Amino acid sequence: MSIKFTKPYFSPDARKEILIEIEEILSSGQLMLGNNTNRFETSFADYIKTSKAVTTNSCTTALQISLMHYDVRGFEVLLPGASFITNISSVKWAGGIPVLVDIDPETLSFNLDDLKRKLTAKTKGIVWVHLTGLITPAWREIIAFAREHGLFLIEDCAHAHGASVDGIKAGSLGDVGCFSFYPTKVMTTGTGGIITTNDLALEKTARELRLFGREGGVGAVVREGNDWFMDEIRACLGYHQLKELDSALLRRREIAQYYKKKLTGIPGLSFLNIPKDNVPTWYLYTVFVAPDVDYKKLTKKLEENHGIPTKPIYLPLHQENIFRDFDNGTLSNSETTLNRSLCLPIHVEMDNYQVDQVVRALWTELLSMK
Repeated sequence: MSIKFTKPYFSPDARKEILIEIEEILSSGQLMLGNNTNRFETSFADYIKTSKAVTTNSCTTALQISLMHYDVRGFEVLLPGASFITNISSVKWAGGIPVLVDIDPETLSFNLDDLKRKLTAKTKGIVWVHLTGLITPAWREIIAFAREHGLFLIEDCAHAHGASVDGIKAGSLGDVGCFSFYPTKVMTTGTGGIITTNDLALEKTARELRLFGREGGVGAVVREGNDWFMDEIRACLGYHQLKELDSALLRRREIAQYYKKKLTGIPGLSFLNIPKDNVPTWYLYTVFVAPDVDYKKLTKKLEENHGIPTKPIYLPLHQENIFRDFDNGTLSNSETTLNRSLCLPIHVEMDNYQVDQVVRALWTELLSMK
């Protein structure tokens, strides 16, 4: 029987409470920006340890709102070549100029030398992606670089709900954090996003832009906005997902530890080295396949012979068809790292027997290819 690559999890108790509350929402007629939204925003800000949180209809929207607040029109924004397509798109939609920075294969985040090389007089800010749910061990250097040069620092936390470093949570390290609640994420509202920040001016911008540009989010139209808010039903889902986030992350971390224990020693695979004070979410459990292994053949055999779905983290941004004009020959680490990345199934309901199935399949197919 095939193993699911990912699966959202709602406990039986949470499902019961959610159904009761959805009935209350439907009965009330308050389908937007009501008590459920307020409860979720307050609880999420408390969890991340920021003063404010503002829900949106997606993480992409959260990024775009943040970039519009910083008015990047005509300015450059640095972002990693190893990230999702909407990191480029959100910058462009906000009128900015995306500049791709190569990554460090050991951290999946910025190569600091390339980050410094690509700073120009037109650079206004940075989009910092916590890829796979890992905060780079070089986080202090990235923050210091942004502060030294007067750059805003947006954290893309789409993979990083509950990730921490030195006890500090993702979403509170920079000026603003942008989270995704897409169905595959470690917590989900079906779809949606949220902004975390201590910046009251940014909070005001977000509340206005997410509701057609209405002043304070309720008054006269004072700027061009959109219907970028999260509805009450999704806010209800988010609140209950947040209540169970730490227990869900505990299970994901147990699975990741079990994978590492069982996979260590398999020829042709390598792993990220996670420092002790760094606690990832393991949104994706990723290993890296050696260059002498036929990657496409391996993934095909895992699927066809064992029912094991896998995927790379992402295609490098400059290898996406619509972004090939960003290929300037300076993104070799992004290419090598992403194109050899192999993400294995991981979700809360996955048991150790299924992890063993994945491990046995990898052993079998890698040894058969030698």
